[in-house]
Amino acid sequence: MRFSTLILALSLLLLQVGCATQPYGNFIQNPSLATSKAMADDVTAQLMRLYPAANTQFNLSHTVNNPFGHALIENLRLEGFAVQEATQQLIQRQKLAAPHQSETEPQKGLILSYVIDRSGDLYHIKLMIDDMRLSRAFMVQADSIHPAGLWVRKE
Repeated sequence: MRFSTLILALSLLLLQVGCATQPYGNFIQNPSLATSKAMADDVTAQLMRLYPAANTQFNLSHTVNNPFGHALIENLRLEGFAVQEATQQLIQRQKLAAPHQSETEPQKGLILSYVIDRSGDLYHIKLMIDDMRLSRAFMVQADSIHPAGLWVRKE
């Protein structure tokens, strides 16, 4: 009985440590530039349908270190959106300031984060914009990527 309790405690600890790492970003190993660009173009088009470019600022909640993220930031800026990129210093300051921030102090812009994952030939994009969730699947066929369905929106 004690052994199973120890195993359970270790499993929970490992799960908690694993969840403490950055939960956002691109989780595809060695993503191709063409695939990343095509998905970023589609995401940009969807964001343009939902938000007015000249009046919207997106604040990334995580650092970007992948081709999709770089293409998305470039696309959004080219279309007229303001984009505040996250740095490790900014993320640490936000974590420290969050409990002390007054509610009368409005934050400028919308918080944007994304998760990209893959299962077989199916790619999944999940966008989090403040409290709204958008997701879409993409399918790889003959060295190109195409949407495998419509955008799904959850508020």
